[in-house]
Amino acid sequence: MKSLPKAVIFDLDGTLVVSTVDFMKFRKRLLDYIKTKGADMRDYDLSQMIVVMISKFESEMRRKGVPEEVIQGYLDDIEKFLNEIELERIDETVPMPGAEELLRALREKGVKIGVLTRGCPEYAEKALKISGLDRYVDAVVARDRKSGISPKPSVQSAEAILKKLDITPDEAVMVGDYSIDFVCARDSRIRFIGLSSGERSKADLKNCGCRDIAENLEEVGRLLGL
Repeated sequence: MKSLPKAVIFDLDGTLVVSTVDFMKFRKRLLDYIKTKGADMRDYDLSQMIVVMISKFESEMRRKGVPEEVIQGYLDDIEKFLNEIELERIDETVPMPGAEELLRALREKGVKIGVLTRGCPEYAEKALKISGLDRYVDAVVARDRKSGISPKPSVQSAEAILKKLDITPDEAVMVGDYSIDFVCARDSRIRFIGLSSGERSKADLKNCGCRDIAENLEEVGRLLGL
């Protein structure tokens, strides 16, 4: 049997909780917004991941010589309406099947639990509380432009959660349902377990080279060594 890690770092949406966020609504609003700022709309479409769309827009604005303070203002606008959409249906949040059982089992074994999410701090806090999972979580790092920490897949976000948990990369395992989670773990030298939250998720994980892909959280537990 594998020895348990000192800590497990979970993604939130699609991993610990069933997401209530209307990501398609956000994509449409984002496309409408960046069009007004002169973005080349041929480079964007609704099938792209939000993190990719925002990154491409930011890079395009810099290539076009838009002043940095103006770009930061655009990103502040995007952050504001993303936060609003994230919180619209927060009261409907429920845990993923097996989430509470897995977190409880890990805590009983003395394993620390962290959450690393691209959701805003208010969303992360409320989603964990409403789902009843907050009691098991030791540390959370969320998307927060004011913190100066770049969100997933940036290594900065992983470093921040490792620091909060007081562990090193080799003492942790990261669990998530998309390639941005895998890339964050890989670049941070943290072992990764993928969780298929649907066909798109599974395909994305396979395409990025993820080897350990669980079909459910019970299987994640077995891969962790429970």
